[in-house]
Amino acid sequence: MRPVSLACLALLALAPAGMAQSVRGSIGGAVTDASRKPVARAAVTITDDATSKQRHILSDAQGEFLVTLLAPGLYRLEVESAGYRKHLQALTLELNQDLRVDVALLPGSRTDQIVVTATRSMLRTESAALGAAIDNRNIVGLPLDGRNFLELALLIPGTAPAAPGSAGSVRGDVALNVNGAREDSNNFLLDGIYNGDPKLNTFGVIPPVDAIQEFELETSTYDASFGRNAGGQVSVVLKSGTNALHGSAWEFFRNGALDARNFFAQTGVAKPEYQRNQFGGSLGGPIRKNRTFLFGDYEGLRRHEGITRVSNVPTLAERTGDFSASARPLINPFTGEPFPGNKIPSVFLHPVGVAIAALYPEPNRSTPGQNFVSSPVERDHDDHFDLHLDHSLARSSDLSVRYSFGDRSFFEPFSGPTFAMVPGYGTNVPRRAQNAMLSETHVFSPDLINEFRAGYNRVASGSFQQNLGRSINHAVGLPDLSSNPRDFGLSFIAVTGYSPLGDEFNNPQYSASNILQFVDQVTYNRGRHLIKFGADVRDLRQNAYRDVQSRGFLDFLGLSGNSLAELLLGLPTVTGGAHLDNPQHLRTHSRYFFGQDSFRIRPNLTLMLGLRYEYNAPPVDAEDRANTYDSATGTLMRVGTNGIPRSGYSPDRNNWAPRVGIAWSPGSGRRVFRAGYGLYYDLSALATGEGLYFNAPYFDFKLYFPLPGLPLLLNDPFPAQFPFPSPSSALAFQRSLRSPYIQQWNFNIQQQLGKSSVAEIAYVGSKGTKLLTARDINQPHASPQQPNPRQNRQFADINLLESRGNSIYHSLQGRFQQRLSAGLSVLASYTWSKSIDDASNFFSSAGDPNFPQDSHNVRAERGRSNFDLRHRLSLSYAYDVPAPKFDSHWARALLGGWQTYGILTFQTGRPFTVALLPDFDNSNTGRSILGFGANDRPNVTGDPHLSHASPDLWFNTNAFQLPPFGSFGNSGRNILDGPSYQTVNVSVVKNIALRERATLQFRTEAFNFLNRPNFDLPDIFLGSPTFGHILSAQNPRHIQFGLKLLF
Repeated sequence: MRPVSLACLALLALAPAGMAQSVRGSIGGAVTDASRKPVARAAVTITDDATSKQRHILSDAQGEFLVTLLAPGLYRLEVESAGYRKHLQALTLELNQDLRVDVALLPGSRTDQIVVTATRSMLRTESAALGAAIDNRNIVGLPLDGRNFLELALLIPGTAPAAPGSAGSVRGDVALNVNGAREDSNNFLLDGIYNGDPKLNTFGVIPPVDAIQEFELETSTYDASFGRNAGGQVSVVLKSGTNALHGSAWEFFRNGALDARNFFAQTGVAKPEYQRNQFGGSLGGPIRKNRTFLFGDYEGLRRHEGITRVSNVPTLAERTGDFSASARPLINPFTGEPFPGNKIPSVFLHPVGVAIAALYPEPNRSTPGQNFVSSPVERDHDDHFDLHLDHSLARSSDLSVRYSFGDRSFFEPFSGPTFAMVPGYGTNVPRRAQNAMLSETHVFSPDLINEFRAGYNRVASGSFQQNLGRSINHAVGLPDLSSNPRDFGLSFIAVTGYSPLGDEFNNPQYSASNILQFVDQVTYNRGRHLIKFGADVRDLRQNAYRDVQSRGFLDFLGLSGNSLAELLLGLPTVTGGAHLDNPQHLRTHSRYFFGQDSFRIRPNLTLMLGLRYEYNAPPVDAEDRANTYDSATGTLMRVGTNGIPRSGYSPDRNNWAPRVGIAWSPGSGRRVFRAGYGLYYDLSALATGEGLYFNAPYFDFKLYFPLPGLPLLLNDPFPAQFPFPSPSSALAFQRSLRSPYIQQWNFNIQQQLGKSSVAEIAYVGSKGTKLLTARDINQPHASPQQPNPRQNRQFADINLLESRGNSIYHSLQGRFQQRLSAGLSVLASYTWSKSIDDASNFFSSAGDPNFPQDSHNVRAERGRSNFDLRHRLSLSYAYDVPAPKFDSHWARALLGGWQTYGILTFQTGRPFTVALLPDFDNSNTGRSILGFGANDRPNVTGDPHLSHASPDLWFNTNAFQLPPFGSFGNSGRNILDGPSYQTVNVSVVKNIALRERATLQFRTEAFNFLNRPNFDLPDIFLGSPTFGHILSAQNPRHIQFGLKLLF
């Protein structure tokens, strides 16, 4: 057989199929003699320890060799040449790592061997990207509350946990911001295939930690093979079968018996319920040795946890109309005279208002404004499995097939801080994710390899009110806006000073997205150039519904002096609701092309050049059953007619993204200077495309309010006949809506410290441009005049989705990492940063709607980002406790085999904005359907900071005042800081050897080991009785036990 044919065969035998360009690495270097002269045509063999597959290559005239497209794992490097001793070296290759290994051959016979101790390169000399990979030892060992590997991403510099209430974190998920990017700007890959929920740009299938070989987060200036999103690139590689049968089984258990009590939980009563079981197993091995391998895993989760919240509810006397305990006179709105004794006579009590008030639970605390505490149970049931098959088809072809499945049923008893804070109005969140991959790797020559991959990604998720199918409205005497049982429940009822009642008005909603993906990549090694180019084609279909405001809302704002009295009298301040007929059938596609060249100018100097093109077709309705607001005519127009694009806006076809980087390692090679710049386009969450469906007649949202001489009454809160036609809201797209993009840049220095440690310091910056935002272009100017007419009186608010947002981020980042040495591995990360923007997310969250206070003055929204954590430090460690040297077998068995792991996290508080109550339109400029109501802020009249902040009063509430009616407040966005966060998670592990290849492992894990109360943000709403008070805290100390069998 010719040598080239042998090389092709060996190359194919080792290449594990199914990995995209984003998860494979390479091993290369230079072969020299003792005088550092190059050794040409040295035989280089790289062997995969797990499968015994080999790759063979000859060094070139300069002694250089490079073997590409290697999966992460353990390898053996062998180098042979006539007249020299054989060189043997053990290597560990990380995910997406370009590992540089220079070999100096010594004179002698080939039968003589030089064995080099196992080592890993600590420096990234072949790339300008920032980020880090977490290996399997730490993935399965570190204490993760929930065993979600995404928590490990927060150990990497430049990352921050997303703000509570953000779109990616409200359902118990892990969401993160990376180097100033929004949390929906991250891209998720599983074995190189897209693995996300395009509706919100969150993760799709979340595999168990015991199924993961390695995962990596690239945070800045990654090369042109990465794209779709401009934040972090999260890559996960699942385990594969090997020649040796291997697997594990596990059970993790915890309950409330050993847990601490939540800071706000009632004392003197039983602790809130807590029961958690997480169990599963994995198995991998050969079907046919050296050719066919299979790996599978399963994990289940059953969790019941009491969630503690504090709120305010009416007293028993108040709900009967007795306000004699209040010093404020209660005025009869019908006569203008005070009610005698501050008591409402029964003749004035409205039966519907009384029935609604009776839905409140009775107070169980005496604290004014915080008289009710509850701990209803949050439930989380999850099942997941993976199957992964690898098979060598022929000499020139390898095949890989994988299927992953996750099914989750989650119930959260509290939907959010601006929704009901009493039990009975939670949200059910079912979610089923599936991800499949088929890949084929073809070898044309040792220097030319083609990879083809096909992927399928499906995420079906919903969000349903707790009272789905039960008309609480009918039970209390309120009408149902919708006749569809899926919309039944209780209208959202806001009573100023008390907890709201009713189901979340965004529910019910459901979506099922299907993405078919085809990827082809060519890797070509030519001299000093490593060239990659390829294409990625995706087609997406989403069918959904979202019945926003289908039950309507009722606000009792207390403008007459007492909001609860207004409820009992049956006099709402404002009501509203929507009639819907807008099933969603979104269709879109993406086309990506890239080229990347890594040019080794000198052995210690590499230049990286790349270019990427991205086209993301705007989403359209399959039947064009949608209207959009046309600013030219001031009317609603059907999409696809009269020059209106089918998507409501024109496509952006000019998305060219250059990438450039350099890495220089002078002198001894123990230090590397790296710098990079790149432009990265961001594919917005598909939920923005749902804007097509929120215009009349498919979505008809109207507001109702009392008129002089014509009060709005509870017996008809959504009147079909109004004295004048109530204008509808409208939604519009900026016709020239462009793709958001972020420019990234960094300069960093890595220094090798000894054989097993590295220190890195980096300046990292980014600038976001044309970020997606929204504003009301029909907002009137603030004025006390009544009414305050809008410019286009045919409509209420006209919400424009546009690409006008901007952000800027600067940071100093440090990292220290010690590989396993003397039984200890450490990863320490520090970030000192500042992030500024004018909108931290497109999606609204409590206290931070996505639209400005004044749509005519969006520059006033510029401020610190919601996720601006000025300082953040994380430290993780894994330590194998040295085994004692005793003669006694029992002493060795008892005192040997111990390990300990830990994660320490310290971060400063996140900023927050002080606002007026969401339903209070003090500026007299109207409400927006896209937010939680008005977005008015107060005036700042003094120093809002306190020298000794506490949960009882976090900031100086006297520094904020209500602006005069018909004006905006002067308070800025995100001007105060919330509580800092500090936690220590530790685990202690005892390993018992059962036989040569089997170990039984006992684990004890403590989360928030020091039981430090980490408080949530305070009540930010001026006018609330708990304004400035902190009402909730994150989890106290939890103890978990685990049992694992490893073989």
